[in-house]
Amino acid sequence: MHLSLHTDYGLRLLMRLTLAEPGAWIATPIVAQRFGISVHHLQKIAQALVRAGVIEARQGRSGGVRLARDPQEIRLGRLVAELEGIGTVVDCRRDPCPLISRCRLKWAFDAAEQAFFLELDRLTLADVASGTTAAALRSLFRAEPGDGGAPPAAPVPSDPTPGN
Repeated sequence: MHLSLHTDYGLRLLMRLTLAEPGAWIATPIVAQRFGISVHHLQKIAQALVRAGVIEARQGRSGGVRLARDPQEIRLGRLVAELEGIGTVVDCRRDPCPLISRCRLKWAFDAAEQAFFLELDRLTLADVASGTTAAALRSLFRAEPGDGGAPPAAPVPSDPTPGN
């Protein structure tokens, strides 16, 4: 399964917000600049995350975005399903297929997609924004004027998960 850039960027933004000081508003242009992505694209993704109830947004000079819920309560599978949409591995309606009502292949792909989301649901946003990922984010978002709440410089716990 290949995730869209929309999901990739959304997850990056959420991991950054997970490490923000509680209640801090984070400016999306700074996040976009540090990740090397379009500000406009990231702001559209932030709007989708607001609609999903995952983040809050506030406009103005002291505005930005912040998590609307505790990152330990945000399940990764549900989050990815929200960002990607369900039933997107194969879209039989895009090029109408004469097999659509009798196809076992579509059923197999849908079942695999559900298993993918269930496996991801074993993790929370807090889980994936910890360990070496947290260290990398802290390094990338060192405190600068206008950062809106740099990640705290707390010690990083060891991460037993390979590749994180």
